[in-house]
Parts: sequence; C-alpha cells; structure tokens
Amino acid sequence: MPLGRRIEDLKLSSLTVGTVWPEDRLGTVAALFTHAEHYTIEAIDWYLTKRRRPAQWSRLLRIIAVSAAVVGGIIPLVHGASPDLITPDWGFVLLAIGAGCVLFDRVFGHSTSWSRFARTGIALQHALARAQSEWVSALVTLDSAQPGKEELRDLLAVVERLHTKVHEIMQEETSGWIGYLAEGLEELNSTTATRKARDAVPGQTTGVMGPPSAP
Repeated sequence: MPLGRRIEDLKLSSLTVGTVWPEDRLGTVAALFTHAEHYTIEAIDWYLTKRRRPAQWSRLLRIIAVSAAVVGGIIPLVHGASPDLITPDWGFVLLAIGAGCVLFDRVFGHSTSWSRFARTGIALQHALARAQSEWVSALVTLDSAQPGKEELRDLLAVVERLHTKVHEIMQEETSGWIGYLAEGLEELNSTTATRKARDAVPGQTTGVMGPPSAP
C-alpha cells in the first residue's frame, strides 16, 4: 500500500431485523448475529489493512538507521587507512541520522502501531472464530424450527459475548494507542529540553571546558 493512501474509518452499519413474533424470533436473532459477524469481519480487515502503512515506515526507518550506523562506524576506519579520502566528521553525521530515525520511530510509534494493529486483528479473528463455533453448536442443538425462550437466550448470549469481546479488544487497542502517543510526546519534549539545556552550557557539545569562575 502506498504511504500516502488514506484508509477510511471503521463505522458501525445500520441494523435491519425482522419482527418479534414467535415465528420470526429465530430469524431476528440470526440477523443480530450476522450483523455482529459482518462488523467483526470489517474490523479485522480494517486493522490488517491499517498495519501496512506503519509497517512500511518502520522498515524504512530501521533500514536507514542500520545503514547509517554501519557506514558511520566504517568511516573512521576508512579515514585511518586513507586520511585524504574522507573526513571522520561524516561518521558522526551518519550516526546522528541513524539516531534521529530511531527517535522518529519511537515518537510516532510506527513499529509499535504495526505490532498493535496486527495483534488486534489476530485477536478479533480468534474472537470471531470462537463465536461462530458457539453459534453453530447452539443451532445444531435446537429441537425444532421454533426454539423456546431458553434456547433463544443461549443464541443471544453468543451474540452478546461477541459484541463484548470485540469491544474489549478494540478498547484495549485504542487505550494503548493513546498511552503511547502521550509517551511519545513526552519523550520528544524531554529530548528537546535536554538538547536546549545542553546547548545553553558553554563547551557542553564540544567537550571544551569554559573559563574558571572568579574566586
């Protein structure tokens, strides 16, 4: 998927059911399960599609970080073998670029989003598979085409458990995203503040000590 492609938000569709007459109750409950099933499938597709963009960013940033670190570490060796070929300062530049890519990934959470979306999609698949198994098990045990109240409650319980599990999984993912976003902003502010404080001290970045203070 291209990095700039927008993914539509996940939305709950409208629900159309039958009547509550005794002869239509099973169809109504079945419509409820089908609606919950379709929403879960859409959520699975959404999360598995959503993971592709952060996965691409994560791989790109890590490739740049590793390449910059490797080349930056080799440059001083090349300078030692051939001083006129390249200056060792380029090694520090490349190491800084690699560290910047790692920081960019941590602040914006590309690697974390990738794993979180994938984990959520897999969890939703497990919840859906379990609900489908429970639904079929409940259907095959019906005595007739007109189930009683207890049998209908068992079927409704399957739908309710699926709704609850999907909500819990998605709520956990959303809470994790909000928490990581707050941590990323805090880390970015801390890094910026540390950098400003370091630049404010004379000789801090170059390792040169300032003049001694007067007694």
